[in-house]
Amino acid sequence: VQDTGGGIPADHMSKIFEPFFTTKEQGKGTGLGLSTVYGIVKQSGGFIFADNVPATAKGRAGARFSIYFPVHQGEVPKTRKAEVKPAAQWSGGGKILLVEDEDMVRAVAERALTRAGYQVTACAEGEAGLAAVANGGEYDMVVSDVVMPGMDGPAMARAIRKVKPGLPILFMSGYAEEQLRRDIDIADMHFIAKPFSVQQISDKVGGVLGSVRGA
Repeated sequence: VQDTGGGIPADHMSKIFEPFFTTKEQGKGTGLGLSTVYGIVKQSGGFIFADNVPATAKGRAGARFSIYFPVHQGEVPKTRKAEVKPAAQWSGGGKILLVEDEDMVRAVAERALTRAGYQVTACAEGEAGLAAVANGGEYDMVVSDVVMPGMDGPAMARAIRKVKPGLPILFMSGYAEEQLRRDIDIADMHFIAKPFSVQQISDKVGGVLGSVRGA
């Protein structure tokens, strides 16, 4: 994949695949795009390389990304019927701190968890979520987005764990789970992929609380 945007500065080239590295202004870039691509390529047993291409008579200078995947030879696996997982067994309720900057996602998650019997405190930013705990709020679980303007989910979770070391953390994200688990070094971290249904978020929270409380 090649563009004509002038190329990548030499001092940035060694950092472009690092999680949360971005040259954009705060709040305008997550720094997870190329990190996610790198993770997906590596999970597939491949390699990705970046270099700059000089200008020619046919075009301007730009950046080039070369991706190599291993060749697979074999029969196409038969399609399996999706397994229907049983609903979460935990039904004892609890207090949930929900932190999500996207209004629509926050509203859906809050509605789903409230209907499932949880008491939900919803915040639109990481700083507010941290303040809710630091100011004495008692919660059974934190459900948080990963990428948010200002204080992101992992930074908030680490700060919360200093106040409440054993508090379960459930991250919601559209990025690959394996890559996030490598990039976010937080113990006892749980994950649910976006987009999710009302039933999925309810079951996931119930499953985590059930495992923590031995249900």
